[in-house]
Amino acid sequence: MNRRSAARALRTASAVLVASLLAGCVQMPTSGPVEESEGTGVTEDVPGISFDPRPPQTGQATSEIVDGFFEAMTATPVSARVARQFLSREAAEAWVPEQQIITYSELGDVTAGTSVRVPLTDVNLYDARGAWQRTRAGATMSIGLVKEDGEWRIDEVPDALIVPESWFDDWYERASLYYFDPTTEVLVPEPVFVPRGEQFASSLVRGLLTTTSADLQDVARSYFPPGTTHGLSVPIVSGVAEVSLSGDPDAVDELTTERMLAQLVWTLRQEPRIGAVQLSIGGRTIVGPSGSPQVSLQLGSAYDPNGVPASTDLYALDRGRVVAGQLGELAPTLGPLGQEDSAVDLRSIGVNLAGARVAGVTAAGTELVLAPTEAATGEVATVVVGAVDLAAPHWDYRDRIWVLDRNGGRARVIQVVDGEAGEVEVPGLTGRRLSELIVSRDGSRLVAVLRRGSTDQVVAVRIRHDAAGAVIGFTRPQPLSLPAEDTARIRDVAWRSPTTVSVLRDIITDDLAQVRTVSVDGAPGEISTGGATSLRGRIRALVSTPVDLVEVYAVAGRSVFSLTRPEREVPDLAPGLTSLTYVG
Repeated sequence: MNRRSAARALRTASAVLVASLLAGCVQMPTSGPVEESEGTGVTEDVPGISFDPRPPQTGQATSEIVDGFFEAMTATPVSARVARQFLSREAAEAWVPEQQIITYSELGDVTAGTSVRVPLTDVNLYDARGAWQRTRAGATMSIGLVKEDGEWRIDEVPDALIVPESWFDDWYERASLYYFDPTTEVLVPEPVFVPRGEQFASSLVRGLLTTTSADLQDVARSYFPPGTTHGLSVPIVSGVAEVSLSGDPDAVDELTTERMLAQLVWTLRQEPRIGAVQLSIGGRTIVGPSGSPQVSLQLGSAYDPNGVPASTDLYALDRGRVVAGQLGELAPTLGPLGQEDSAVDLRSIGVNLAGARVAGVTAAGTELVLAPTEAATGEVATVVVGAVDLAAPHWDYRDRIWVLDRNGGRARVIQVVDGEAGEVEVPGLTGRRLSELIVSRDGSRLVAVLRRGSTDQVVAVRIRHDAAGAVIGFTRPQPLSLPAEDTARIRDVAWRSPTTVSVLRDIITDDLAQVRTVSVDGAPGEISTGGATSLRGRIRALVSTPVDLVEVYAVAGRSVFSLTRPEREVPDLAPGLTSLTYVG
């Protein structure tokens, strides 16, 4: 084996070692403050000032070289230029820090010698796209050094950017990469972290072109051909993002190009400076559907993960009748369940995204009925019978109903497709003690509340589909990042965006509840939308929607509180009004 091959083997072994140290059970944060109306903004200016770290100095010991290398990785704006100078020539040429990000809360003392061990605590691992992978309480990293031209240089290091968690929080922000579902009917957002500032758009495009993880198999697909790369950056000129990709433009058909553009537009529209996207492949500018090379940010609106069309009306039960409209102006629906003489006594409802059909759980919780909301002559069909304790039903964009039967602590997950109900086996959820279950509108995620002794846990599961849209399996449940609270009971969970959920739970103080918004990928850290809000009163329900600019409420009996406009006084619900909800 030659020296280059040996060095490569050492780097590979080091990377495998780090990966194995980081593998295993996820350890969630164990403490956190309860604060009033806190939040962080993803559109804030890039924090602080630029930091250009010192390169290696003459005569430095091995421990000083390693310390300098770790410091150099915190260059701002984000850059590996100086960090690369601490590596041997072969290692510098081979090092690919874009492969993953490793964050830590504290860096332990560096040992001396040619093989240095560096202890890390509270470690988080992110993949090449910036997607969070796992958390570990601690790990030890081995870094090998050699003498080159009389100076110590690092010759063995993982392909990773290794930085403090506090630095990462300051210089990276949450965003989403948009893929298609297996049917190519709807876009599916995947949460990632990308650098703030001038690198934001370029990092988003690089993430889209990076191979997805195995967990996304049969969940999301990309229309960018394998091996496609883009230039060093994505310049934004007069509001137009200029994306230049490698490849043969003649080898990409019109349909594939349109779907690539949809992925690009939905991903890049998160950059507020961008008003249009221009794509070139192999040096040839691609003309959009309108005939212009500059593609509007409205492209791909038919693939909206929130559903097209989707009603923004509120729905409720008014003494058993289904009503709809705006808060304070709810009127009976025209369908059979909105009539005074309706023979069905309901306790909860769920309405499809178009607002055209309603599913209702009977008062005993043993049956699920289905009826139109707009046709007075429509029939009421009973689609689930013999259940034990049905939770409120939820709909996805394919007009499928997902409903949880709590079943005395041995949960059953029921799916209703075209009026036919069937139980689906969800590993990690079926047979467990669940209190709530919701589905994302794009049909790619289930979120459930899992009861564990005196505390509850929120978990997310990915739904696998075939190309025809049939469910073919599920991923293992991923716990979501909630600060632990002694004997905290979760009362409700609701979608706040396509990739975040708000969680309502009791706090160990008399008459105090907390609403906290968390990411569905399980990544630690605060969410910009929602943050954490503490409320006085016996709050028992959230009325929320993933659609931007639509008001979100917390309900305590007849009292209603706005979570999006806390200063607004919301009128009490009318007597007899229950099960307030948005579509989905």
